[in-house]
This record gives sequence, C-alpha cells and structure tokens, in this order.
Amino acid sequence: MTRILSNRLVVGAQWETLIGLQKEPTEIRGLARSRDASHFAVADDGAGTRTVGLFSLVPSIKGQSAPELYALGALLGTMVDAPNVAFVHPDPDDLSAMFFVTLRDRRPELDLVVPTSELRTRLEQWAAEIERGITIAGIAPLNGSGADVTLTLDDIAAHAHKETPRDACLQVVRKPLPARQLKIAAISLAVLSLVCLAGWWGWRWYDDRQQAKLAAANQIDPVDAYRRALARAIAAEPFSTGASYARRVQYAVQSLPASAGGWRPAAIECKGDRCEIQWRRQEGGTFDLLLSQRPNAQIVDLDNARETMTPADTVPPVSAHAEALPVAANVQPLADNEDELDDGEARVTPVPRTQFLRTAGARLQSLGDYGMDISLTMPQPLVQAPAAVVTRSDVPPPIAKGEWKMAGHLAFVDSVAGLMMRAGNMSLHELTIVIDETKPVFSAQGTYYVH
Repeated sequence: MTRILSNRLVVGAQWETLIGLQKEPTEIRGLARSRDASHFAVADDGAGTRTVGLFSLVPSIKGQSAPELYALGALLGTMVDAPNVAFVHPDPDDLSAMFFVTLRDRRPELDLVVPTSELRTRLEQWAAEIERGITIAGIAPLNGSGADVTLTLDDIAAHAHKETPRDACLQVVRKPLPARQLKIAAISLAVLSLVCLAGWWGWRWYDDRQQAKLAAANQIDPVDAYRRALARAIAAEPFSTGASYARRVQYAVQSLPASAGGWRPAAIECKGDRCEIQWRRQEGGTFDLLLSQRPNAQIVDLDNARETMTPADTVPPVSAHAEALPVAANVQPLADNEDELDDGEARVTPVPRTQFLRTAGARLQSLGDYGMDISLTMPQPLVQAPAAVVTRSDVPPPIAKGEWKMAGHLAFVDSVAGLMMRAGNMSLHELTIVIDETKPVFSAQGTYYVH
C-alpha cells in the first residue's frame, strides 16, 4: 500500500519496466489503468532502461496545490552507487515495521513495508535470487550486522529537495476520456457544427439579399457613368497648352539673342512651363560676358552653359517680333497673316473630325509639300463608350485624340502656333530647336482632339 511519509517521500510503489513499444505516456497510462494507479514516477538505470513506479493515493492528495512528492525507490538509485541494493529502514510511524526497498541491476524492484520479524527472511530470499553480491543501505537492525551504506530517510529527503529530480517526482496519470464521454463529445461537436453551418448559410442568404437590394438601389445609369468617366478623362488632358501657349513659347524662343557675350544658343527644348537653353561658346566669348547678359545661366564646362527660363505670360504685339535668332526670312506663302489670328487665352476645344481634316489636315499637307516632316496618327477614343449606350440618343458624342508631329527648318517654326490657332483643337507637348553651323531645325509634337 502506498505510504506518504512526513518528509514528502513515498513508499509502496508497484515498479514495472517500460518495454518501449509505445510512446512512454501511452504505455504508462495503460499500466496505470491495469493497476488502478493515480500517480507515477520514473527511474532510469543509466543504460536506457526506464522503470515506472505506480502509486494509488487518496483523492485529497491529488490536488494541483499539493506539495511535490518523491518516490523513495527512484531516489535510491541516484544516491547508492551499486547495481544491487537493499534499502532497509525502520518505519518512523510503526516501530514493528521496516521499509524494504530493493534495486536489481539499478532498477527498482521491491517497494514494501514489512514486519521487522520478517525482514531477515525477505532479505535472504531476495539475496538468493541475485547472482552477484548485494549492498545493504539504510539502518538495518539485523542481529548486530549493520548496513554497508548508512542512509536515513532525512538524507534521502534532503537530496530530493536539493537536486529536485523531475523523474522521481510523482506526477498525475492523465487518464483518457471514457468511450461514452468521447461519443457524447463527438455528437455535441457535430450538432454544434451543424448549427454553426446553418447559421452561416442563413447569414449568407440574408446578406446576399441585402446586397442585391443595395445594388439595385445604387444602380447607375450607364450614360451617367460614361459622362463622368469622359469628364475625368478630359480633366486629365493638357487643354491649357493650346495655341496661346504655343505663341508664348514661340515668342520666348524668338526673343533670345543670336549671341550673348560671344556665346550662341545651340539647342532649345521647351516642355510645359520651362524652356532649357544650351549655350555654346564662340571665339572671344567668356564666362563674365555671358553672365553679364544672361545672369541665370549655369556653367557646364569651358565651352557650354545651360539656362532655364519660363515663357512669357502674355504674347506681345506682332510688331514686337525680334529678329535676333539666325532664322531665315519668313516664308510669305505660308504666313497668310497667321499672327493676326491671336485671340488671347485660346484653349483647346475638340472639333468635328471632318472639320479638323479639312483645316489642319490640309495645312499639314501644304507644309509637307514645302519639305517639312509631318505625321498625324488616327484618333482613338478617350473613353470607350459601352455597347449598351451607343444607340441611345442622350449619350454625348465620343471624344477621341491623336498625335501630331512637325519637323523642319527653323524658318517654319511660326507655322506651329499658326496651325494650332487655325485648328483650335491642338495642344503642344514639346518644342525642340537645334542650331548648328549648317542648318537650324526644329521639331514639335502634341495632341489633337476631335469628336
């Protein structure tokens, strides 16, 4: 019978060698179930063989808050260095009884409380089964013959509290749920899953109906959606860079001097509200002379400088055109009084496609006949109208855009603003001028809008 001593040592265990065919917790649970044990402790012989001690304790000892208990048989092997040990000690609670605990091959075997009168007989029987010698530990009143190793219960308890071996500490056997409880738990889980599934399905059905109602209430007329998409696309286009902007860029370029302190403009590139001029030094030109006339110029190297300027906010009168840049005389057949068409801040406005081709298209063809490089891509819709609204009478006309390019001798640079003023639906993205010793040229490109 299991006994708990006052120093938290426990005797009276049933020791079984673990076979190792199953996981250790599973094997221990099986042995505990067959022995009706509530607690266990484990002893290791140091060679890989483990032995479990099974204890049956009263329910009051099984609480989680109870102090730790230690199996005397498991502690004995850690304190006596011998393979076969017999521990004998008087029972402190019963003077007529003795504790008799044995180790065979360093594994706990017997764990008993026997009458003092039977101790000698029990010891002789156990010793006869051992082929080799035995070591007697403890306190043995055996007709005057003492123990080989003197060891008291207090010594063992002190060792347990000092070393705190985890295997020797009693642990509660985790018993699996009975089959009936497992079946009830499985049925409860299945019912709960069905309830949750039904609730989820009902919620999805209700949510789908609510979403359908909301979608029907918020359904947008496709024509209105097309109008808004078209308005957003138009707002993103550069309609402010039309003919008036082109004339400001042209005036800014033509206002540059042909020479500034021995430096001449070699290249001009205008994008947006900025024009960048590349100055190249000629014979006699110095940094001081350049900066005295162009204070915003930045020196790049000994022969090159860079200047950034903003085109003028207003276009000056026609009579104010400068003749500074090395541009050939205006070609009269192309002018047709284009400068007189200035209408102030003209913005880009889409026009019918046929009208654009009859005005700007014909003008581009004439410029091509004079040797300029021209190109015109076919327009593509800003926003593709949905097929469901193309036949409706209230749908706004689709607006499309295409790309145009012009390049040629610098003498024809006036034609850019003039063409844009005639058409009214063209924007300018970039104007580039290159002036070298042979032939000054320009190139311009932009977008046109038709409906």
